[in-house]
Amino acid sequence: MLFELGGKRKRLIQVIYVLLAFLMAIALVGFGIGGGTQGGIFDALGLGGDGSSTPQYDAQIQRAEDALQADPKDEKALIQLARTHFLAGQSATEQDAQGRITFTEETLAQYRDATDAWERYLKTKPKQPDDGVASLMLQAYTALAGTDPARVQQDIEGAFEASRIVAEARPSFGSYLQLATYAYYAGENEAGDEATKNALKEAPDPTSKSQVKQQVKQAKAQGEAIAKAVKQSAPDQSQLQNPLGGLGGTQPALPGG
Repeated sequence: MLFELGGKRKRLIQVIYVLLAFLMAIALVGFGIGGGTQGGIFDALGLGGDGSSTPQYDAQIQRAEDALQADPKDEKALIQLARTHFLAGQSATEQDAQGRITFTEETLAQYRDATDAWERYLKTKPKQPDDGVASLMLQAYTALAGTDPARVQQDIEGAFEASRIVAEARPSFGSYLQLATYAYYAGENEAGDEATKNALKEAPDPTSKSQVKQQVKQAKAQGEAIAKAVKQSAPDQSQLQNPLGGLGGTQPALPGG
């Protein structure tokens, strides 16, 4: 449920969304998945496009939708739908002369459709979830972080689950550190502690071990801050009981929006 609030609480909500998007993007850079190349993190991820999707994606999406009409739990169709919506969103990004990437409304809409299909796919409880698409969904959740006040926690948990699937399929220093970070963001401290231990075991040198300890410490603190802020921004019981108590269908405007 979306809610519209004023004053300090509204400003707090705005801060949560901006902070979350920043933290998740920085986390990806920290894992060596972006940064250090012209065009920034999303260009490094291959997310630059010409601002429009192609008919090819539309046709693939339609074929997957047709298959799901016959069988709503068709794992192959769901994973194809998630992948193709992501690629369509990727092709809809825009890039300026300086190489800066902008997520268009089309990009975000396609990414949301991608994560929706992905979540439907996970509900079928696949024996071996597709780790390749999981890595794409981690990027999608990162882009979507903070864009929908009704799905803040769901997006954090989605990123955590995607990172878990990647780490299980591709155990490494980077994937374990990625999992630990997103686990702490999601408040999954036990999973975060386990991933931290694995990252330390996989660390190739003392510098890398130091990196793990520093990033984990920051992730824990940031996760606690996010959880506290989300709790404080939630409508209280009187608002939930009173239909005129401040609940509404309008998303708070983000700074600069």
